[in-house]
Amino acid sequence: MQEKEKNFVSCILYLHNDARNIREFFHLICNTMQENFSKYEIICVNDCCTDDTIEQIQAFIKEYNFHTMVSLINLSFYQGVETAMNAGRDLAVGDFIFEFDKCLPDFEPELIMQIYRRALEGFDVVAAAPKNGISLSSKLFYLIYNLGAKKHGKICQERFRIISRRAVNRVNQMNLYIPYRKAMYKNCGMKTDVISYPNPFSAKDKRNNAEERSTRSTLAVDTIIIFTNILEKFSMLVSIILFSFLMVMFGWIIYSVFSSVRPVEGWLSLMALMSFGFFMLSVMLTLIFKYLSLILNITFRKQRYVIEGVEKLTK
Repeated sequence: MQEKEKNFVSCILYLHNDARNIREFFHLICNTMQENFSKYEIICVNDCCTDDTIEQIQAFIKEYNFHTMVSLINLSFYQGVETAMNAGRDLAVGDFIFEFDKCLPDFEPELIMQIYRRALEGFDVVAAAPKNGISLSSKLFYLIYNLGAKKHGKICQERFRIISRRAVNRVNQMNLYIPYRKAMYKNCGMKTDVISYPNPFSAKDKRNNAEERSTRSTLAVDTIIIFTNILEKFSMLVSIILFSFLMVMFGWIIYSVFSSVRPVEGWLSLMALMSFGFFMLSVMLTLIFKYLSLILNITFRKQRYVIEGVEKLTK
């Protein structure tokens, strides 16, 4: 008989209208945990599901006479995956924490243990990243983010990840409010790794409501502003372009003084003044963006999730 792992692990599942996949996914998680770990818990974060996701989980637990600790966090209103997973992580007590951002069973069960064993090798954060099935908007976001991120802070789309308790403590010490977990884990100073896998299954995430799209768009903008210097780089590029144009104008003025070329009276001085003004404006914007980035690096907003209640689905 296989000897089970002694580490206590927590599995956090984000739920938002996942009735289509939840039974298959919940069965996958439960079987993997039961076969490989002697002590574990499952935390489900209900981000205001409007379908029968929760009812299906409750029916599954009764049907299989499930005795493992399963907790359900009911958020008061829809708050998005990042805030919801922060609530789940705060409740988790495991030595290692699995974060499943989507109940999408597009990976083999063995990948969960592969991620776990990689963490035992000394990596505090190990993520599983799909090789395909990435939307165009996500690709654009990661492209912009990685252009402004440091070399060790580059990210990609991840399906789930495991985090050691040491990494959780480090991140919590850094900030009370964690706006984007992947970026925080990459920048916490701990060893991280990513394992890519092909998507052999045809399961797709069909959640595509306007509220979720709006939340994701806002999160993408906030993340780029907080964790990258892309605005500084863009402002600096504009400054260089305007400075080059200013130098051309000054060169043209000097050339016109010592040559027979006579442009329209006042045109050169006006263009030189406008170029200098726009150049100084872009320099000021660069300094402002730099100043704001320093402030954001020093402090973030406090935690803002709101919990309606916590239920124990099993005793």
